[in-house]
Amino acid sequence: MPKKDVKLSQNVNGNGKKKKKKNKRPISKFMTIFMIVSLALLIFQIIKLNLLPAKLIVLVSLVMIILCLIILLILHFKAKKFLPRILAGFVALCMCVGLAYGNYFIYKTDNTFDVVTSLADSKATMTSIVVLKSSSIKKESGLKGKKIGTILDMDKKPTKRMLDDLNKDNIKYTTKDYSNLDELMEAFYSGEVDAICLNEKYRDILHETQAYFTFQTDTRIIHQNVHYTKVEKSDNLSDPVNDISKDAFTVLVSGNDSYGTLQDSNTRSDANLLLTVNPKTGTILMTSIPRDYYVELVCPDDETESTCPVGSYDKLTHSGLMGVKSTEKTIEKALGIKINYNVRINFSSVVNLVDALDGIDLDIKKGEEVDIFYVNSQPGLSVGKHHVDGETALAFARERHAYADGDNQRVRNQQKVFKAIFKRIVSPKMITNYGKFMDALAVAFDTNLSGDEISKFVKYELNNMPDWKIESYAIVAEPDYQFCYQSQSYASVVQQNDIMNEVARKKIKAVLNGKSSTTVEDPSGYSQTASEDNAVGNTEELQAMGEENVESDDSYENDYDQSYEGTDYYNPDGQYSQEDTYEESDYQ
Repeated sequence: MPKKDVKLSQNVNGNGKKKKKKNKRPISKFMTIFMIVSLALLIFQIIKLNLLPAKLIVLVSLVMIILCLIILLILHFKAKKFLPRILAGFVALCMCVGLAYGNYFIYKTDNTFDVVTSLADSKATMTSIVVLKSSSIKKESGLKGKKIGTILDMDKKPTKRMLDDLNKDNIKYTTKDYSNLDELMEAFYSGEVDAICLNEKYRDILHETQAYFTFQTDTRIIHQNVHYTKVEKSDNLSDPVNDISKDAFTVLVSGNDSYGTLQDSNTRSDANLLLTVNPKTGTILMTSIPRDYYVELVCPDDETESTCPVGSYDKLTHSGLMGVKSTEKTIEKALGIKINYNVRINFSSVVNLVDALDGIDLDIKKGEEVDIFYVNSQPGLSVGKHHVDGETALAFARERHAYADGDNQRVRNQQKVFKAIFKRIVSPKMITNYGKFMDALAVAFDTNLSGDEISKFVKYELNNMPDWKIESYAIVAEPDYQFCYQSQSYASVVQQNDIMNEVARKKIKAVLNGKSSTTVEDPSGYSQTASEDNAVGNTEELQAMGEENVESDDSYENDYDQSYEGTDYYNPDGQYSQEDTYEESDYQ
């Protein structure tokens, strides 16, 4: 029988019907379907994200389509032998993985933009009843017959809400009012009052006062009231430029001294960094201002819970207690400049972003070294190169006690950390950490930049890929001792440096006008780099203050059992006398 006839006979079963060919390549078919679906989804997401220029979207889409067609052609028609088929399958698998990661990449980016371009829906004002740890009062019911200290002149509405909250539980107690925070604390520690009503925004002010440095470890909370205020975008209006991808602009980066979410109540602005960005020249100028700069406060017009009279002076950091807009306006007045946008971050933002990047690299020069970090009593950084995690980066950015130049060196450290973060973001390492970084970024800050503005700037970056030149300037000032409005007491500050204020203003103007900030001379005589004898150490100071056995200065233990929802307990018509009395309830 001819071979042809034999072959035909083999394909016919006993009933004279042709045998069906079995599908011997199900994996190839699966990868084909997966590749086509993933490619279509990726192109859809890129268009929806609206970040890439139209021409680039078309180009990227065509390249990916052609590449997929070539791979599929080889896989199904050209690769017939075993080895070529395996090789083609491997290439197809790599393409599938790449498309899957691309979809994930775009999804995370889109999700992050949705989050960061929206202000927090609300902010919280937290007020606590605080007692000494040695006190016999263990919970709010123990306030029966006790005296609570208040500061109604400084904190009227939050205090009344707390008293009204206790009143609901019929707890019998008395109150004694004081004119300022210092008087309240003296009464508290002397035993004149058994407990105090404290707005949590004042806790860090107490910590920076040497007399009450150990307040956090000396005390505990027995009751807390949380009041939520809805935040409208109108509360934090920007002063936008016409086209953020073409026009130069200035952004205030305000670093709040708090952990947790940015929905928490306003806290001190521990770091104040101005970024002046000129897209045309590819220049970014970082201008740092000391946190303790003694400035005239500019209060927000619509702030009802914390206001200040015209002509009130305080540390710049305390302006953050009235919101980021107050900090922005205060800086504008001090330097004579215009700030277009603001970005607010906090301690958790820095820690999480750095950790999401798997750390940053810091090159510590002579005079910048730290023996022990003041904020957490952990070993510091010696001269040389270090790869540090988020907590270490934060501690370095906040350190001032280890330096002769104190607060002035701190702002230089903050600039060093910011540059290291920026360098890490644009490094190849970012590819492997992208998902983790975007998760951290989504909750890292809030801003009054609009989603359209952020999108347009990213488009500009992707289309032009400018080689950014980062310049820096830090205002240096001399220490002093002045009356501060927020604490209603005298405190250590640094006085304004009029010469450096003017230099900073001119440097910002130069970058806005398309010039380098280096074209502006600085006649102040202050160095922008640390001297070799700047690092004086802080071990003895920490030992003297008992810091070695103290937890981080920005964390404290909440020794209360209940969690409280945001409820407005305040009765606008309610009045409380210094000797108001209430009956105890069964509230536990």
